[in-house]
This record gives sequence, C-alpha cells and structure tokens, in this order.
Amino acid sequence: MSVIVSIRNGNISNTLKVYAETKAEAILSDYPKITSVRVILDCQKSRHIAEILVRGKNLNIEADYESFDMYDSIDAVIEKSNTQLRRHLDKVQDHYKASKLPPVVEKDVAEEEY
Repeated sequence: MSVIVSIRNGNISNTLKVYAETKAEAILSDYPKITSVRVILDCQKSRHIAEILVRGKNLNIEADYESFDMYDSIDAVIEKSNTQLRRHLDKVQDHYKASKLPPVVEKDVAEEEY
C-alpha cells in the first residue's frame, strides 16, 4: 500500500505534494484491496493537469483532470477515482438477498402419518 507522487515538466511546491499524498491516502483507507496509488502532477503554461493511477487485485483505475488551479485538479481527480471505485465495487458485490428466496415449507412428521 504505497502512495507515489511524481511531477512532470516543472517544479511544484512541497506543500502541494503533501496535499496530493494526503488526498491519495484517503483512498487507501477507504478501500483496503488497493495496493498502490500513483499521482502524477503536470504543469504546462496555465494548464494544471493531475492524473491518478489506482492499482489493486483485479483493479486498474485511471483518471485525469485539467484546470487552471492545481488544487482543483487534485480534488477533481480524487473525486473521479472515488466514483470509479464505488462503481467497480458495486459491480463486484453480490446483491442477491436471502429475503427474496421462497419460504421453505417444512412438513410435520405427525401430518405425514395420517
């Protein structure tokens, strides 16, 4: 369970890197089967791009977002990945309820003898 924050094309402050790490660690705490989270931050002129790669057992999720503010990009990409994780886990989960089964009728031994 590791969080890796990498930076492409430029320098980004250490506080921004710590902010991305704390947001990504929240994903790890919510979903225990995730093995690694990689956050890639990119700055090109006035565009700030954040990408996230979530890896786990039978799980590969990728999301990216672009805006004029890096904090907004990080928040949006974390929200996107949470939505994808919820959808994936909802598909995997067994929704079959035992209450939908027809009731089992048990016969009394005394009724069968007559």
